[in-house]
Amino acid sequence: MPQGLARPATTGPPRRGKPTTHVPTTQSCDTCHRTTAWTPATFSHTGVAAGTCATCHNGTTAKGKPATHVPTSQSCDTCHRTTAWTPATFSHTGVAPGSCATCHNGTTAKGKPSGHVPTTQSCDVCHRTSAWTPATFSHTGVAPGSCATCHNGTTAKGKPSGHVPTTQSCDACHRTTAWTPATFSHTGVAAGTCATCHNGTTAKGKPTSHVPTTQSCDACHRTTAWTPATFSHTGVAPGSCATCHNGTTAKGKPANHLPTTQSCDACHRTTTWDANFSHTSVLPGTCATCHNGVYAKGKPKEHPVTTQSCDACHTTKTFDK
Repeated sequence: MPQGLARPATTGPPRRGKPTTHVPTTQSCDTCHRTTAWTPATFSHTGVAAGTCATCHNGTTAKGKPATHVPTSQSCDTCHRTTAWTPATFSHTGVAPGSCATCHNGTTAKGKPSGHVPTTQSCDVCHRTSAWTPATFSHTGVAPGSCATCHNGTTAKGKPSGHVPTTQSCDACHRTTAWTPATFSHTGVAAGTCATCHNGTTAKGKPTSHVPTTQSCDACHRTTAWTPATFSHTGVAPGSCATCHNGTTAKGKPANHLPTTQSCDACHRTTTWDANFSHTSVLPGTCATCHNGVYAKGKPKEHPVTTQSCDACHTTKTFDK
């Protein structure tokens, strides 16, 4: 270019502005757009009147309902939030029972996943509209012993890692109406091996308040019923009953027990709870303090009518006279 001549003005297409279909706004472009990428844009819905979503979300100004959208004439904000498009909430009020697959077909809304229990039933037979899980399932017609067809850890929950080691079918121990409590046949379980399962992980172990012992469970308990249990008091020191019989570890004195500070074995035997009581030091004429039908036996209904004290006729060594 010859010296002294000015460079002609650069010409070219004008920079793009808002298209005619742009959301109506007086905000600057960078309120919603970024300079690194024009889309996606962010938009503050503050001040947008509820129920007016389609003013913009009409498929021209902003995205509208896709072709696979749930059929509805409701406004977007009935189900969607402005802070996050998904997940959406949907009121199933008025939806006819059994018509779930009209929407839950995998296109309009989520359908059955690939690992779903094989069934032709409608979703609402097992699921609720208020919460997808947990679901209820009627096991009517399910053949006994076929539990693992579904309870395999994929289609439905299977045995947890801490399950009792067994190859039995679920229904050998569990019921379809309630998973717990379960019944377990101890047939074939070797005596003294209880702690293999009853260790607090695989099955219940000894509670913290259990009688201190290193014996196997079956030394005292039966497999047919956990209680009552039998306990050999061999080697238990006389007078130490309350170490266990304290109301926590084992039964203690009931509320209507004779007032005494004596050890249990002063009156009771370990082979039977029936007691013998030494009346030494009991004052004559005070029998009814205990023999009142609450602490100890009182007068039977066929007793002769009398206001005399028991020891007027009876002795403490034998009740008959």
